[in-house]
Order: sequence, then C-alpha cells, then structure tokens
Amino acid sequence: MKKTFILMVLAILCSAWKISAQDTDTRIPELYEGSIDDKLPITLYLVAIPGNCGGEPYYQAIYRYDKKGPDQWLLLEVRHNRSGRYALVEERFSGLMILQKNDNGFSGTWIHPNGVIRKKVVLRNKHLPKTDVKKYENYLDAAQRETDDC
Repeated sequence: MKKTFILMVLAILCSAWKISAQDTDTRIPELYEGSIDDKLPITLYLVAIPGNCGGEPYYQAIYRYDKKGPDQWLLLEVRHNRSGRYALVEERFSGLMILQKNDNGFSGTWIHPNGVIRKKVVLRNKHLPKTDVKKYENYLDAAQRETDDC
C-alpha cells in the first residue's frame, strides 16, 4: 500500500513537471535595448506565450531604465493588435509606451501619466543567448512577485 502511494505521488509529480516544462518550452522570449528620447538607455524583456487553442499569443514584459541598475525592473501590462502595435503600461501607471513593431525591434512613444510629456522610444532586438533566458525569467518572476504578492 505504501509503495503504491509513493509510486502514485511520483507519477503525479513527473507529469506536473512535464507539463510545466512544456509550458516553458513554448514561451518565446525576446530582449530589446534602446533608449527613451535618445538619452535614457532602457532594456525590455518581452515574452510571447501562445494562446490557448492556437489563438493569438499574450505577452508578459518587464523593462528597466539602465541607469537605475540591473535589478530595477518595472512590470508591464501588454496589449497588442494584429498590425504590430503594442501598448505597454507600467505597473501603477507610472508611464505608457505605444510602440510599433518593425524589422529591427520597436519604435514609438513613451507617455507620462499626465498625458502631456511624450518622448520618442527606439528599441532594437538583441540576441538573447539561451543561457541568459533563466536570468531574465527570474527578473520577470521577481517583478511579478513584488507587484502582486499579498
């Protein structure tokens, strides 16, 4: 009886691990570097997650102002349409980027919450080695925990 129980628990754990590994394998991470107003360097980590039943993907994203340090990431809520336009809202609505995807990355506008201050944004796709994906996933997880943790 005890042996059967242990085997059942192991089978459940293995299947759960396999499902989560499959979920991770289908995620498409991308890294972008660029600037706001040609002055403030920024880094954006964007992850496309395939939609259920083959629908449109949804996105998770973080970005940082590079002058603030490597671990100072802001969580972004991402909306997009089929024509390659993205709206990325900083957590607590401290800023908004409206971007157009192009061959090299993104270009668009950063908008202050007051709606008056607007700055140009240019982001270029940067090669993301597979060995660095885990590091960025950890940054994303930490930003989500920091924002949504009870």
